[in-house]
Amino acid sequence: MPFPEPIRRLPRASLKEATVFVHDGPGTQVLFIEAPEDRSVEIPTHTHDVEWGFVVRGEILMDLDGRKESHPAGTEHLIPAHLPHSFRFAPGTESVHYFVEKRIALPAPPPRA
Repeated sequence: MPFPEPIRRLPRASLKEATVFVHDGPGTQVLFIEAPEDRSVEIPTHTHDVEWGFVVRGEILMDLDGRKESHPAGTEHLIPAHLPHSFRFAPGTESVHYFVEKRIALPAPPPRA
């Protein structure tokens, strides 16, 4: 089941081949990520500040600094700051990711008339 309409109205971005709905706060972001139904999405090894996430549907395979973990629907993860990690989103996976920093650049809003 796709994210509900209020989430789908958030600004959109992309992460590899996944669709991302972005809730932008002052210094934080929440990313609602949808992998395509017909293929997996791989996010290469990277680092950043703390990340908390929850798998809504599907599965995320994670490599956390060499430790492999499977996170199926209903599970959460907490990635410590600056820990090298990578993700593989199974086809159709939906997940929510909270960051204590801005991770996705959004276009500037149009000027007000």
